[in-house]
Amino acid sequence: MRAIRRAMTLMECLVAMAVLVVAASIMGMSVQGGLAAQEEALLMALAGTAAESRVAEFLATSYNTLTPSDETEGVGEMQTPSGVVFCVSYDGMGRHTIVSSAALTVPDFPGLVIPGFLIEVDVADTWNGHPRPLATLKRFRPRTIEEVGQASP
Repeated sequence: MRAIRRAMTLMECLVAMAVLVVAASIMGMSVQGGLAAQEEALLMALAGTAAESRVAEFLATSYNTLTPSDETEGVGEMQTPSGVVFCVSYDGMGRHTIVSSAALTVPDFPGLVIPGFLIEVDVADTWNGHPRPLATLKRFRPRTIEEVGQASP
């Protein structure tokens, strides 16, 4: 009759430890990758908010006061429409805004062209010494019916 084994051999312990170490390192790398992805998503969300803020500022401006422009806010210099510098979460980002005269052609209505302004906002940060785009937002600003009614002949 054979005796019942109640313990693991040294070789079985070493193999079990090796498997445990590999599994733990894989779990650690997946957690690290998840945290990096979460940080990247947060940066993109903040950049999108900064771009939307700038576009909203131009959309709220009277059509008659809009003029073509090209403005750059450097890293850490982005401001709200009231002139307050964005919070520390935005310190690594800069914003470039271009407002240009444009005409929108409506595909379903041949010959219909709507004059207006194209507003383009790019938000970027720096990664390893190189600019890295985070968000780009483009909006067309036509003259509204209310503004047409206020225009003098």
